[in-house]
Amino acid sequence: MPSLGPPIPETVFTKPWPQVLEMAHQYPDREAVVAPTGRMTYQEMTQRVFQHQRGLESLGLTPGDRVAAMLGNDWSYLVLYWAVLASGMVFVPLNTKLARPEVAEIMQDAEPQLVITEDALIAQLPEPGSGQRMALSQFHRHLQDASTAPLDASPAAPEDVALILYTSGTTGRPKGVMLTHANIAYQFYQSTSTLVGINPGDRVVSLYPLFHSAQHVFLQAPLTVGATAVIDEFSPKRVHQLLKDEHVTVFFGVPAMYHILLQDPTFLADNFPDIRILTYGASLMPMETIQTIKNRFPHAPIKNLYGQTENSPAISGLDGEYALTKPGSVGRPLPGMTIAVFDDDDHELPSGVVGEVVTQGVNLMKGYYKNPQATHDAVQNGWYHTGDLGYLDNEGFLYIIDRKKDMIIRGGQNIYPAEVENVLYQHPDVVECAVIGVPHTIYGEEVAAVIVKKAGAPLDGDRLRLFAKDRIASYKLPVHYHFVDELPHNASGKILKRDLRAMARDGIL
Repeated sequence: MPSLGPPIPETVFTKPWPQVLEMAHQYPDREAVVAPTGRMTYQEMTQRVFQHQRGLESLGLTPGDRVAAMLGNDWSYLVLYWAVLASGMVFVPLNTKLARPEVAEIMQDAEPQLVITEDALIAQLPEPGSGQRMALSQFHRHLQDASTAPLDASPAAPEDVALILYTSGTTGRPKGVMLTHANIAYQFYQSTSTLVGINPGDRVVSLYPLFHSAQHVFLQAPLTVGATAVIDEFSPKRVHQLLKDEHVTVFFGVPAMYHILLQDPTFLADNFPDIRILTYGASLMPMETIQTIKNRFPHAPIKNLYGQTENSPAISGLDGEYALTKPGSVGRPLPGMTIAVFDDDDHELPSGVVGEVVTQGVNLMKGYYKNPQATHDAVQNGWYHTGDLGYLDNEGFLYIIDRKKDMIIRGGQNIYPAEVENVLYQHPDVVECAVIGVPHTIYGEEVAAVIVKKAGAPLDGDRLRLFAKDRIASYKLPVHYHFVDELPHNASGKILKRDLRAMARDGIL
């Protein structure tokens, strides 16, 4: 049987911005945002959102227009996000680590009417076609004369697209995930009610890149209940002081962050008495690490989150009481969500049998932007196919076994081998190549490339890395390069990556 989450109450907001406005009315003087370059109360934040709205409208933008942003971890990202949504426009966050050709591919697909970027990143942006592009400092100067007076309610409907989040597909081409106002409003409710349990007095830290879909759990969701969003970048040297100074109560990290923090014996509850909840996601956490965290923070529950960008992103969560008794589980479905496990013919499998994890419910995307074929391939008969292999136990808890696709998760960031291979294949001396993930003690996985080169070619790892570094984001670059005479193939000619992973695991590569 599918695992069903509890129903969504009828009183839940179906558009998020009105809920933030309600918090601003209730808590005008409460701190809403703490960021590297400024702090804002709820009243100050909403005034800046109104100012940004008027600034966007003065540039000629109207509801439905797309606003792309390549911004770092600071308040500017958060305020622009809300201004775009409140105006009925569509927000398109851009990965700040992408190389110029990768950004160009997304720009060609999204065709934004406006692109705003950090001043230091302007060189990564191609000309946005018929749209405008502005450095952040230029945009802020444009806002100086804009009013901070309230505007009318958002013209968007719950089913209208609020965001397009780009994620690379297995073919290496980016796909724009369309999330509606209702999608994210329900995610905010789930995050604050059951998934994390964020309270009005909480101070929730965001140390991951803000363009990541985790923003809908830990960055924006706190503002819908009157909590404080604390923004910074992850730095082992600064994080301890930040957690103390800002009295952070809810901490989220990918497993790689925890591995780094646990190297310091002072990372424990006695030094961070305000932390009441620890959460993790993006990849599986070794049981030994979970046990170490529990020993360091015995009174703080450890919650595991699971999902995909296509699901806004979270679809299930493992509550802290099961962290040690349900090892390997990613929990049960969130309110309004359903999880099942199918075989290759889309037949539901019984409890305990491994198959592909499929989901449906209120979080599921509207589809891929301008890509109906990809939408059809991913969502069949109302079920989204995650590409993950797992099973459900008799109590409805989900366990993830492996990825059906070959995606690599390095330090919580998704890397699709095909897009790396597409770059390597551009080198004239590469005959054939395959990119796989190999185990890494800190990042979980690291990128490795297995290559067949032209006979006699003076190609080595250093040359290939130099060739690729300006064509793809640095975190996607292979760290290991293995040159072989031939790659393993099946009868139809497909490269057997599972064999390559086994060879790497056995030390043959």
